[in-house]
Amino acid sequence: MARYFFDSSVRDEIMKDDEGIECDGLEGACREGMEGLRDLAREFLKDLDGQQLAIYVRDETGERLLSLSITLQKKLSGL
Repeated sequence: MARYFFDSSVRDEIMKDDEGIECDGLEGACREGMEGLRDLAREFLKDLDGQQLAIYVRDETGERLLSLSITLQKKLSGL
C-alpha cells in the first residue's frame, strides 16, 4: 500500500496534508479524497456562494495525481 496526501482548498487557501493516509492504489486514494471532500462540504458550504472546495491528492514524491472539487452556486429567479 502506498501513502497518499490530501491537500484541501477552502476560500482559495490550501491546507497541506503532512501525514497522509495509506491507500490501496489510486482508486483507494480517490475514495478517501471523495470522503474528505464530503466532509469539507458539510463544514464549509453552509455560507459560501460561488466558492470552490477542493481536495488535491499527492503521492509520496509530491506529484499531484488527482483533483476533486465541488462548487456551490446560488441563483435567485424571478426577483
